[in-house]
Amino acid sequence: MAYDSKTERLISIKKLAGKSHTSNDKGLSNEALSSGITATSETIFGSTITAAPSDASLYTISGFVEYVRFPVTFIAGSDTSDGRHGFQLKLPADYESNSSNSKAGTFPFVNNQVINVVSGALQLVPPSFATAYEAKAYYGGNTTKNSGTRIPILDARDWYLDYFNGIFFQQDPPGTGDHSNNPDFIEGFLYIGDMLNDVISSGASSYSRTAVTSTLTASINSKIIGVSASAALEIRLPSASNYTSGQHFIVKDEGGNCNVNNITIRASGSQTIDGTSSIVLESPYAAVNIYSDGTSKFFVY
Repeated sequence: MAYDSKTERLISIKKLAGKSHTSNDKGLSNEALSSGITATSETIFGSTITAAPSDASLYTISGFVEYVRFPVTFIAGSDTSDGRHGFQLKLPADYESNSSNSKAGTFPFVNNQVINVVSGALQLVPPSFATAYEAKAYYGGNTTKNSGTRIPILDARDWYLDYFNGIFFQQDPPGTGDHSNNPDFIEGFLYIGDMLNDVISSGASSYSRTAVTSTLTASINSKIIGVSASAALEIRLPSASNYTSGQHFIVKDEGGNCNVNNITIRASGSQTIDGTSSIVLESPYAAVNIYSDGTSKFFVY
């Protein structure tokens, strides 16, 4: 015995719409009982997603999303007599050298990482957050933004992208022997913020301390940065857009000698801290509390 095609279709569409399936005679609007998709906190976005992401250029970061051109490869065994149907997305081969994502180089934000094998640790942001998140598919071209021929949303191949696991499916492939029109790249927005479990863990350990003895770029998860310096050093801040609005942290001269070994706290690029590019701790045992506006500025409080 096996589900017939009608049962499979109704179970699928009702589940996705948040309804239970109780009868094949009931349409979506007639089902009274609710349902949902089971998820783990390790795969739920823990940061607020902007409704207006920028795709001005590849690797542009808007808050907690990054615009990326993903290479696409055929999934062996997903072809039929009609042609190739299934394809998988991965991070570019030079992702780590091109991205300013503070997590680049740390698994799973590494070169050539296939998205579907990391169980939701890498996800494209779907258009349910805003129409601007609609992904673009291309064949031909190269790693340059918008290169190649774009495959229209309503193309005759009837394609579908699973934003959660980076799988591209085309119902009606463009050809059986000629694969030149099959997808080669997908441009879309990669979520680079923390997952819910990281946010919860970070909140539970809000008094954690990071010891610093030399110049470094701070982590967005840093709460207390305790500095013991033997020479002048810098605390370089990630972009304010990588922080949640109101997220704050402390920098403290634990060595008690920043009058000799100045501690410079420097904002990213053209961003500011109280209107200036950097501030300096220069009194023994000095400390400063800083928060981000979540966009482009830091403030002392």
